[in-house]
Amino acid sequence: MRKIIAIGECVLDILFDGDAPRLLSPGGLILNVASNLGRIGREVSFVGETARDRVGDIIVDSLKANNVSVDHIDRYTEGVTPASLIFRDNDGVPQIVRYGRNNDDSFDVVWPRIEKDDILIFGGYYAIDPRVRPHLFEIVKHASERKAVILYVPGFAPEKEPRITRVMPAILENFEIADMVITRNRDLDTIFRTVDDGVAYKNNISFYVHDFINIDRDNARLRYYHDKEMVEMSVATGGNRFAWSVGAITGVIEAMIKKDITRFTLSGEGEAVMHTLTQLARETGQPVARLMSQLEGNRDLLNERISEATMSEVLAEAAEMAGIAANSADGLLPVKK
Repeated sequence: MRKIIAIGECVLDILFDGDAPRLLSPGGLILNVASNLGRIGREVSFVGETARDRVGDIIVDSLKANNVSVDHIDRYTEGVTPASLIFRDNDGVPQIVRYGRNNDDSFDVVWPRIEKDDILIFGGYYAIDPRVRPHLFEIVKHASERKAVILYVPGFAPEKEPRITRVMPAILENFEIADMVITRNRDLDTIFRTVDDGVAYKNNISFYVHDFINIDRDNARLRYYHDKEMVEMSVATGGNRFAWSVGAITGVIEAMIKKDITRFTLSGEGEAVMHTLTQLARETGQPVARLMSQLEGNRDLLNERISEATMSEVLAEAAEMAGIAANSADGLLPVKK
């Protein structure tokens, strides 16, 4: 079974109504995607760090309860697990006040075992934070060398880094190593100063990665770009906004596993292999089937590039899980029985 490795921040979110706390839950987009995947029965490991304090215990216990491995979380003693106090104005825009202090000796984690076609997802400010990035990116590079599928979710709150030019080299390096990038409109606005996903893909993202999905809750649609192809799907967007995004990203990963979408599939190299075999068959007079048999059972070399039908199936899975998560009581997918 393909494994999922999620690298992200551990933080506790405390949501307020006015000045009264209403709800607390482990926060962070990557952490919540990991929890969703564990709840639906996938083998997931979370890689991150948290202090050995009560807040850290809440986060780690939550991951365990959602069937996520916590063997690769660094429990540091010199610091405090971060917490975010989230206040919402009448216009619904969150105002976030953050407390906590991470350990200066950051990210001393035990590396997870990563194998071919496993899926590694990373992102947020954590993926560009100078304190964490050197160690974190070594794991990402290792996963790429092991031929895992790399998913990058760049989204982070703009107040975390108001000078985007300062972190742009790290963002672009993350784009370059990724096999797929998943964004929301506000992520595009923060990084590229546009909410037009087509413009962002053409002018920026396509230079680094072929496969790009934008989960656009504002316009009630999902879009999947692959080279010159684009597939769009209209979606329902009611319920919890954050949970909707988490559910959509979870659905993309679930579809990749169900449809056996691998790094080779995304690269489009299979189409080139099939074209070469066809040309060779014409030149030698041998049937394509016989040439295929000479590949010694290497299934990867018989795969063709991702099709528009498969792209649509990925978006359909994302739309379904986004809707379920957004309208659930806890903002997560139901536990698979």
